Amino acid sequence: MTSVIARRLVVAVALVVLAATAACGGGGDGGPTPPGPTETEENGTPTSEETEVTSDEETDGEIFLGSDAEEASASDVELPPTQVGEPTQGEVDIKPSAQGLPSGLQNFSITIDGEEVETVDPCLGEIPPDGCTLIFRYTPTRPGSYSGELTLTLDDGSTITAAVYGEATEAPTSDTDSTTLEPPTDEPTTDEPTTDEPPTDEPPTEEPPTPFEEETPVPGT
Repeated sequence: MTSVIARRLVVAVALVVLAATAACGGGGDGGPTPPGPTETEENGTPTSEETEVTSDEETDGEIFLGSDAEEASASDVELPPTQVGEPTQGEVDIKPSAQGLPSGLQNFSITIDGEEVETVDPCLGEIPPDGCTLIFRYTPTRPGSYSGELTLTLDDGSTITAAVYGEATEAPTSDTDSTTLEPPTDEPTTDEPTTDEPPTDEPPTEEPPTPFEEETPVPGT
């Protein structure tokens, strides 16, 4: 009877151990590995956390041509600083509608301080889906800040305006420019004639001999 009870206790203990092992997931190196974060793809597009990609190329301003759901907008165009007489280049991103609506740039004008600005790439015509970059160049003629306006005319006749501004510094002057060097003037030298007087041989002046005083004869005594 005692041996039967002992066998039952051994079986019970073994069942408890097996249950505890199953609850811990096997407990050894051979146990199942907890699932980690996996990346799945839908239609070839990863659904994991996306990495933000930024472009290394920075422009001076951006103009959005608008869509049915969003009005057109334009940021200010800040030109890089430059010196008087040195050109500076402005680059403006033209962004079309994200809905794929046809949008074209019919015309544009850029004036700074009342003068037309030179255009490098006008970006006219149909705007591609990824946009285009309008490039222009301006050469300031005076130091200080300047301002102007960029106006785009779209195919439907609507216009978009963006402010343009920048600053120019005075061109540095070298020491040679600030100091006027006068060429040396060779003044003619006047040679004054020298009067060389011939030596005069003056005859020596001889003083006449002093006459001897004659003694007065003394009468005989």
